Amino acid sequence: MRSRAVRLTLTLLALSGIAAAGYFLFINARKSDADSYAARDLDAKIAAAGRQTLDLRAAQQAYVAAAQDPQFWFSKTTETAGLLRESLTSIRAAATSTTAPTTLDAALLSLQQFERIDRRARDYASGGQALLASDVIFSDGLQTTSQILSALDEVRLAEWNARTAAHSVSRREELKYAGAAIGAALMIILLLLPVPAARDSEPTSLTLSASASPPSLAGDLDLRTRVGERQTPQLPTPNSRRTPTTGVNKSAPARPPALVTPPPSVPNLEHVAAVCSELARVTDTASLPAILERAAAALDASGIVLWVVDPDGKELAPIVSHGYPASLLSRMGPIARGADNVTAAAFRTGLLQVVGGNKTSSGAIAAPLVNPGGCIGVMSAELRHEGEKQPMRLAVATIVAAQLATLVAPPAAQDNRSAAV
Repeated sequence: MRSRAVRLTLTLLALSGIAAAGYFLFINARKSDADSYAARDLDAKIAAAGRQTLDLRAAQQAYVAAAQDPQFWFSKTTETAGLLRESLTSIRAAATSTTAPTTLDAALLSLQQFERIDRRARDYASGGQALLASDVIFSDGLQTTSQILSALDEVRLAEWNARTAAHSVSRREELKYAGAAIGAALMIILLLLPVPAARDSEPTSLTLSASASPPSLAGDLDLRTRVGERQTPQLPTPNSRRTPTTGVNKSAPARPPALVTPPPSVPNLEHVAAVCSELARVTDTASLPAILERAAAALDASGIVLWVVDPDGKELAPIVSHGYPASLLSRMGPIARGADNVTAAAFRTGLLQVVGGNKTSSGAIAAPLVNPGGCIGVMSAELRHEGEKQPMRLAVATIVAAQLATLVAPPAAQDNRSAAV
């Protein structure tokens, strides 16, 4: 991505996303801290209420203790009951669990019941009926204080469960914010990575070493070089005609070639899928030229030649083509396995071979036909509009060659140059 404005915009978006995620994480952390402080304060209130309940029980039991002043303990019980009621009310207001209010209401009812029981115990203790007072204190009074303590334990457990669930939700939100920020930052970083500039130099074969010169097209894609013409290798386009030289005014200036707008670099995948489907349904060689025509359209190729190896594996023979006159196919002849051209190189290596073109000459590719038994042939094609420099075109050529390899078989005899499907 080379636009400075776009890069700056993406950078600002990345920083904004990271800042927003950081803000949410900060707010969430503040809320988590506040919840922790509130939970500790509630735990302290529950613990204080538990101690007050025990003090209330001990003060009431002192009514019938020896050498104790009942009036002192009467006032002590009243004071402690008031403090316990305030603690229970405060706990109910601070509790966050759904079951805490109901449990604390039951505790307040138990406290009211204790106060009624305490009035009876006081009457018995003041009247000198210590036995009856003891019976009320150690039965009904002990039971009501035990109910209050059980309610406090239930509230403590319910609050712990509620805090644990809230903490889990908070942790998931933090992970979500952090993951979103990291994902957005990584995506924008990938978009901001510099794109290497396209090289103007002509690409060489994909599989040959840097020191080796690229194979020529002699022997497979240009018959004119084989018969002695010293011209730039270039295959004739379909339906092309030779321009007669007789009667041409040699002094007249040549017209410049018409500008041709190159097609998009991405091939039509629907065409590729249709070609593969048709190849899967081929039953004889008669239908191959029509399918090769559609393959040439998908590859943006001016011509395609299908080569098959002989049973000895020494030569490649052309069996079918598209975009070239039938006479040219019959005059091509076989290619030796060790020949210095892309077709032979593709057969020997089993890898896609490429010869670059330029503004005046087309490029070429040679895709091997490989099956479980090894390489059985080659599909060579002449590509227009520098298609050999487009990775998608090369991928389409590899796909079509792989499909052809499933239905093309080498001839059964050395003297038979036709292929069986």
